[in-house]
Amino acid sequence: MRHLLDLDAIPDYDEVVKRQFEEFIAKHQYNANQINFLRAVQSVFLQKRRLEVADLYEGALARFGKNAVDRFFSEDEVDDLLVFTELLAA
Repeated sequence: MRHLLDLDAIPDYDEVVKRQFEEFIAKHQYNANQINFLRAVQSVFLQKRRLEVADLYEGALARFGKNAVDRFFSEDEVDDLLVFTELLAA
């Protein structure tokens, strides 16, 4: 049935999110630490299907150290990231 409807050609949600994160990262000149952090953000987003400011300081992202998001990104960059994830969640 999936073959008849060609559903295999439709990417799943995880794949869409992964592609969008890759494009988001490519549009910026992030260093390796920032990219690693964003990959972890992607994982959190996929688990929760949303992202809140508090998520950037807790859970899996806390392994980057206390207030890592503030060390790795400017306030504007954090705002851009949150807007990006809001659009993905919509």
